Amino acid sequence: MVFSASVRRMAAVVSGLGHPLVTATAFAAFMAGRRLQGAAAAWVLGSVVALTLFISLWSLWQTRRGVYSNFDVSQRAQRRSFYPVLLGGVGLATAALFWQPVGQFRYGLLAVWLQLLLCYGLNFWLKVSLHAALSFFLACAVLHLHVGWGLLALGIATLIAASRLVLQRHTVPELVVGTLVGLLAGAGLVCLPPHLAA
Repeated sequence: MVFSASVRRMAAVVSGLGHPLVTATAFAAFMAGRRLQGAAAAWVLGSVVALTLFISLWSLWQTRRGVYSNFDVSQRAQRRSFYPVLLGGVGLATAALFWQPVGQFRYGLLAVWLQLLLCYGLNFWLKVSLHAALSFFLACAVLHLHVGWGLLALGIATLIAASRLVLQRHTVPELVVGTLVGLLAGAGLVCLPPHLAA
């Protein structure tokens, strides 16, 4: 399918704003500011920002070295070396939060780690869209907190997934699997027993 230059430019903007590093940081900052106070909010935001910086610097370094073809690590074979770094970084951030009174945030980050582990396993067969996976996961989290905003977040997640198709970064099956992984992780977080969320 061929798209016009203006549609591709719009898709590039949506894809950039919907990058997992951008959406995860924005979501963590917004939610920590609304639901936590003082040191707990600082721990959540600090952990996510440190993780974002680490992954960003790693991807930039590997792209400049020619190990990755681009910042998004768009080739499936290249993701084999990217996932262990990603899992290690998210694992450390998750461990940091488990020692702090941050409620459901620790389980949210654990759910992200588990969905990345699943995507790593699936990467042997297809390149799962991490844009779609994280966008739909975050949309589920928002939907759990506020239906109206959650429906808007689901619409935005759909646009983000569509942008990846327009830019030819993913195929329909890769986007569908990413969406399902994100929804599965989101459903797991929403179904968390109330005593664990405290």
